[in-house]
Amino acid sequence: MKHLTNLLLAVMILLSSCNSSQKENSLGATSPKTNVDEITQKALEEWRSEHFGMFIHFGIYSELAGWWKGEKIPFYGEQIMNHARIPIDEYEAVAKEFNPENFNADEIVKLAKDAGMKYIVMTSKHHDGFCMFHTETTDYNIVDFTPFGRDVVKELSEACQRHGLKFGLYYSLPDWHYPLGIPRLEPDPTTKCHEYVNQVYSPLEIVTPELEDYIVAQVTELLTNYGDINTLWFDMGLVTPEQSKRFRETVKSLQPECIINGRIMNNQGDYMTLPDNGDVAGYENIFWDNPASLYGTWGYKSWINRPDVDKQVAAQLGRLFSTVRHGGVFLLNIGPDGKGNVIPYEKEVLTKIGDFLKQHPDTLNKIEVSYKEIPVVKSENGAFELTEANGIMHAAIDGTGYMSTQVDSWRSWQIDVTEEGNYDVFIVYIPEYLDKKYSFECGDNIIEHTLPGVDPMIQTSYAGKMNLKKGNNTFRLDLAERCYPLEPLGLEVKKIILRKK
Repeated sequence: MKHLTNLLLAVMILLSSCNSSQKENSLGATSPKTNVDEITQKALEEWRSEHFGMFIHFGIYSELAGWWKGEKIPFYGEQIMNHARIPIDEYEAVAKEFNPENFNADEIVKLAKDAGMKYIVMTSKHHDGFCMFHTETTDYNIVDFTPFGRDVVKELSEACQRHGLKFGLYYSLPDWHYPLGIPRLEPDPTTKCHEYVNQVYSPLEIVTPELEDYIVAQVTELLTNYGDINTLWFDMGLVTPEQSKRFRETVKSLQPECIINGRIMNNQGDYMTLPDNGDVAGYENIFWDNPASLYGTWGYKSWINRPDVDKQVAAQLGRLFSTVRHGGVFLLNIGPDGKGNVIPYEKEVLTKIGDFLKQHPDTLNKIEVSYKEIPVVKSENGAFELTEANGIMHAAIDGTGYMSTQVDSWRSWQIDVTEEGNYDVFIVYIPEYLDKKYSFECGDNIIEHTLPGVDPMIQTSYAGKMNLKKGNNTFRLDLAERCYPLEPLGLEVKKIILRKK
């Protein structure tokens, strides 16, 4: 009972801080370049209203559990083939012994449902190229290559249908097993197995024309043989605009209501995906999800440090609330072990999350709209004082690549002008660049002014004069010239002062 009381207290503190922090509460976004049809728009709106989903990373890597030849392999468990530089034939030998006999799709779906989750996204194929579904494109799949001989994607899809959850699929664009992919480097014996040098395999690999056709064939199978797929969650790779477009057209031709995440790249996604465990911002003008893991891996590792359960629950509830409050969907991962079990720690975390949400059934509804609250700054003694606390931090989005977000692109403030006239504009700041030109805009006024970046300490600069009209006005601070779409503002704004002359 004491632990539960402490948990609830921690979550309430998180909720309180969300409501009181104007800085976090006032984040905005630039709209992406994606145009969607009415079918997709409706599917996106329904998906966002569901708020919470389960991610599942499960594959051959789960059998290895973060170990290779007696050594603990750091970094992501699901990428152990790369981190330990495991040759394809040795990895295949592990696959031939893979037998997750305790995998129970119904139990996993019930766990997700009890946790308040509305959909599941399962890894149909990760970077290692092993297919967790039965495919005609290769025998390197869980039905034909393992003693287990069962299609876990099919079982999970059918369990979702039985229990009323939606079903989505993760699909890796790079494939470290495909023979007609890029040529493989030889392992470098002079370096340790976990060092990021001379990679034998890479998450960011070029998709060859042969691999492109292979991907299309597998995506076609997944969208034909496994019922309704609510989202196809692409990941990694280096793809051309033509390839991204082809993958999108394949999905939409087979299941028009299936929504696609932004990691298909080249602005072909329906919604944006944040960087893994990334910073939450108020991307309220677009659709987005927030993929999150409980610790520094997605696939199962037996030796990972697992924080106190109650602290973990409070942390994940806080992330859930922050994501939903800023207009996103929270996708929380579990990593079953090599026998297919959901490990007790992860089961307990999800159960306690579900218990809290059942005890507070209106919590998500109450926080859903709070990110839209925008403060209006009023003048005092003929002057406005614009700070980080009463303004909006706008994110930048560039859907052309894998890492396509940046949370501090430009700032804006709503100001209520009761005294029309000329105002002097001063800024107090800490620079991150050397000299950089900034734009101060309000109504018809545009001032371009270079802020010196002499030292990383508080500085004051006079930007110029502007004439403010009576009424509600938007004041904007931005870079006058942006070298690349995701270039950050590069400025810690202490305050901007607009003083009537």
